[in-house]
Amino acid sequence: MQTRTSEEEIDLLISRNLNGSANPEEIERLSVWIKNFDNETYFEQYKKMWHVAQDMPADDKHIKQSLLSFLQYTRARERRHNIRTRLIYVVSSAASIILLFGLYSILIPKDYSSVSFSELKYNSESIKVELSDGSIINPLKKSPYYTKEKEINLDSANHREISYVSQKTSHSQKSESLKYNSVSIPPGERFAIVLSDGTKVYLNSNSYIRYPVSFGKENRVVTLVGRAYFDVTKSDIPFIVNTPDMRVEVLGTSFDVESNKNAINSSVILVEGSVKVFADGQSKIISPDEKYSINRLDREVSVSNVDSKTMTLWKKGILVLTELSFDSMLDNLRSWYGVEIINISSVSKAEKFYGKFDRENIEEAMKTIALSAKVRYRIDNGILIVEDSK
Repeated sequence: MQTRTSEEEIDLLISRNLNGSANPEEIERLSVWIKNFDNETYFEQYKKMWHVAQDMPADDKHIKQSLLSFLQYTRARERRHNIRTRLIYVVSSAASIILLFGLYSILIPKDYSSVSFSELKYNSESIKVELSDGSIINPLKKSPYYTKEKEINLDSANHREISYVSQKTSHSQKSESLKYNSVSIPPGERFAIVLSDGTKVYLNSNSYIRYPVSFGKENRVVTLVGRAYFDVTKSDIPFIVNTPDMRVEVLGTSFDVESNKNAINSSVILVEGSVKVFADGQSKIISPDEKYSINRLDREVSVSNVDSKTMTLWKKGILVLTELSFDSMLDNLRSWYGVEIINISSVSKAEKFYGKFDRENIEEAMKTIALSAKVRYRIDNGILIVEDSK
């Protein structure tokens, strides 16, 4: 929104959507505009003020009608396309994000009230830190291992973070003489590490990282399998992330690397600064808000524009998925929530899904998925079963 006029147009567009008077074209315009993270933030602020001015709660009949109008419109548009795209937005209490197109419980079939999520079994594995001497500890439990002799320090206020900043780097060290630790993150967990140079690494579910206790003078190298967000301390010494598919090299910047074992694509998302990615003997420099992807099957490389702030919200507890098949979306949710999900539905692989999921709210996530994908679910022996609606 660059001018006063455009601001007024957006305000009018939001108001018409909120009071249920928007036509299909206006609903479409807002659905595109709101995908930007900054626009979404503005929308949230505007919506709060609008409700106060109207003296009506967020679930007023006007909001219900607006949501229903949006749902009816998107379904009608889907029928006009061979390859359909479905939007799945979930209320996120942790981050206080509520999208206009969040599908509230008023639209959820009543038969889901009988599904008890207390019966759902979550992953029971713990986060593991393997020290250079081969011993393994669980950082989520208070333990005598957190001493200087054991090379790491536990943040007393946050047991999901360890720090190595007190370790003094010896500039006589060579890579072959460095001591290495590693951290393994099971499904449903997250963790953070502050490396000896001050670089902070956020680790997502189902991830593994190996790193020196203290970096040497030649380079700063870590090995990653899974997904991590790096906030790298600036230095003349290169910081390198090695994955099974590529090598990412920076001097100091913020970026996201994803290289999961069973995924078709590996990727790098740059938030700020500059990143050089090496793969198959070739290199590529990407710019902020660009995503570098490499296909593991045909080794094809692509670079696309993304909203990096939105795509890296997972480190704050909000998972954003874009243009994924139904199976791929469920794969991500298995890891995100740390639960087993079996899909026996007939949702077409050609359909693509967009979604935003709060880590703490799997029940609302499943209700919204069921509505958008036109499926149902049940819990059997602690496992989520997704099947066709009857």
